Amino acid sequence: MRYRSLVFVLLLAGVAVAGYVAARTLGIWSVPGQVRPVPPGDQEIAWILPATSGDAWERLVAALKLLQQDWPKLQPGTKLELDLDKAFLDLTADVPEIGLRLGPGGRHKLWVRWYKLSGDTDSRQWINTLRQRGTPPLAVVGGDTSDRALALATALADARKLWSGPAPLLLITTATADRYFPKDGAAITAHEHWPKLMGVYAGRSFRFAFTNQRMVDAVLDFIRQTPQVWPQKNLDPGVLAGIVAPADPWASLGLLGATGHLPYFLYAMEWGDDGYSKDLAEIFLTEFAEQTGNYAGNVHETSVPYSVGDQFQANPREDLAISFFLNDRARVRDQQYLLVLPTGAQRMRRFLRTLCRQAPLEMRNVVVVNGDAISFNTIYRDRDVAWHILDVPVPLVFFSHRSPVDEAAGFHPQKAATGTQDLLLFRDIFEALLHCCFDGRRGLAGTDAVHERLARLRWDRQRVRLPATAGPANGLPFFDADGDRTPGTGAHVVWLRPTYDGTRNLPRAVISVWNVAGQGWAPSCPPFDVFYNRQLVPAGE
Repeated sequence: MRYRSLVFVLLLAGVAVAGYVAARTLGIWSVPGQVRPVPPGDQEIAWILPATSGDAWERLVAALKLLQQDWPKLQPGTKLELDLDKAFLDLTADVPEIGLRLGPGGRHKLWVRWYKLSGDTDSRQWINTLRQRGTPPLAVVGGDTSDRALALATALADARKLWSGPAPLLLITTATADRYFPKDGAAITAHEHWPKLMGVYAGRSFRFAFTNQRMVDAVLDFIRQTPQVWPQKNLDPGVLAGIVAPADPWASLGLLGATGHLPYFLYAMEWGDDGYSKDLAEIFLTEFAEQTGNYAGNVHETSVPYSVGDQFQANPREDLAISFFLNDRARVRDQQYLLVLPTGAQRMRRFLRTLCRQAPLEMRNVVVVNGDAISFNTIYRDRDVAWHILDVPVPLVFFSHRSPVDEAAGFHPQKAATGTQDLLLFRDIFEALLHCCFDGRRGLAGTDAVHERLARLRWDRQRVRLPATAGPANGLPFFDADGDRTPGTGAHVVWLRPTYDGTRNLPRAVISVWNVAGQGWAPSCPPFDVFYNRQLVPAGE
């Protein structure tokens, strides 16, 4: 009897231990808001992103390994040492960390720690917990979306004077909104009167992504300098030749009107429950109207109040917006339309899928544009599921914060189809931090010194560099006075072009990636074909 009782107790204890480990792994029995201490002489970068951002963390680790390979060429005589022992942990509730040290002779480490946003711990709780630890982080990295950037900036602004040392810097990753609609601003309707995102934690914020304004400028500039994005089936070749001649490409719109051809129209959609959508759509509308002068009447917009819907079928209010768009096109059926869809790939796909089913031939004169809400991976790596060209056979132009096809960073069409834009962006962030944080053998710099150096960063030969304090500096300033990334520091545009055979849409498309070159745009690599029915790929391709 005693033996059986002992076996029962041991089995019960085993089940309890297994249940506890499983609960810890799933984050059920974790203590929210735990932070790690900072050893004397070391500094910490608090990476505050959602607990579901495992892919982003993996890309960060890959970016640091890439930077480790490059560092001896960037700083001869030194090497970057990475401590990755706790970069990937078994328990999801634990805090992964990476240690960075510059050698030889470096003793102190810069720790990058992932503090995970969840239902239990939001941005404000993490900031308060970090503040109570006593040792402030050197900087907080986060803001993968504009809403989360706003929450993080607000929490830091509220705690600005409560830290035991200098208040940490805020380094925004991929949030792009220029302005945000204030919750208590029901009377504020004009977009230009909305408060600026970078003004929330003013003087301590730096943004490594480009803003919505700069994305719109880049996309519209590419469109106006690249008239071949249009099918042009209704234009005489002689007229087209005259259009592209002027030094100011916007003057081509005036030539179109003078020759009896109307300029293209811009039609912008926005989703009312998506702050990114509202901000980006408003900027597209404003910029197009201002830059086309007398043709400002060719700007139209429609708002969809909500974005809830399934994978492939437009929701009822999107169906209504599609009807409005087609009715508007009925007035000028043969003219070009720039259709602005400033939202994620899923909403874009279902909207365009419905639109193309209703008016397949009319969509031949439509070019769809987006900011950065759709990625290169969507149209290339995941294209068979996420963006099949037979479902959405329309030209697409969108923005990328860095090159998605950088072979030196690992892109290869036949071997590694994942885009490199996030890898290079994360590399920019930590290359800047390494330049600004380490004082040689003297250890790590303080927050105020890092702040001053970040403001002096330059963009030179496609890399982030810190110029000497004396003498002229090469390249472009990396940040402007507000802390936003400046134009010409790595932005790219991606153009996806369907292929047609008469009235047929072919399961084939062409992707080209472009970057700013002087006053114009140049391809970053030769255009390449992508196929959606692999058995049609010619032999040898």
